[in-house]
Amino acid sequence: MPDGPLELRLGDVVRLRKPHPCGSHDWTIVRLGADIGLRCHGCNHRILVPRRTVEQRLNAFLSRGPAPSEAVDSAPNPAAGETVTP
Repeated sequence: MPDGPLELRLGDVVRLRKPHPCGSHDWTIVRLGADIGLRCHGCNHRILVPRRTVEQRLNAFLSRGPAPSEAVDSAPNPAAGETVTP
């Protein structure tokens, strides 16, 4: 059993096991949270699916979206005594 939820990113292109009624298996992730927003590559239809369902039906990552910004981690922290220069 993996530790925690599967790492999904905005812009990931995934292939699911069950096809959409248009026949496409490929989807782009357009929303993250408890529900995952997906956009079909065949007909551009958008759906919301529970995260657990996406994790169970995920067959493969076709491409990964951009990595979360590391700029947030390297931002100065004034509370820790780091100075912010304009």
